Amino acid sequence: MKLIAIAMLAGLCAFASAVELVLNRHASRVLFVELQSLRDSRQQLDQEWGQLVLEQATWATPVRVEDLARESLSMIAPDRRQVIELQ
Repeated sequence: MKLIAIAMLAGLCAFASAVELVLNRHASRVLFVELQSLRDSRQQLDQEWGQLVLEQATWATPVRVEDLARESLSMIAPDRRQVIELQ
């Protein structure tokens, strides 16, 4: 009787261990899929960031800023006679 109880307890522990293993592997796979999704999102965001930096550099070139200042704001560069140097 005692031997049967021990065998049943060992079988129950083995079954519980197998169920726990399956649950842990499933959780691991779910987390791995989430990790891959986050990596893909990061790659897309890095690519978008690079495009935005390039666009900003294009829009902020000195020639473009000067053209906008002349056309939109009617600004002109001062003559040398109008420039006062402070020391």
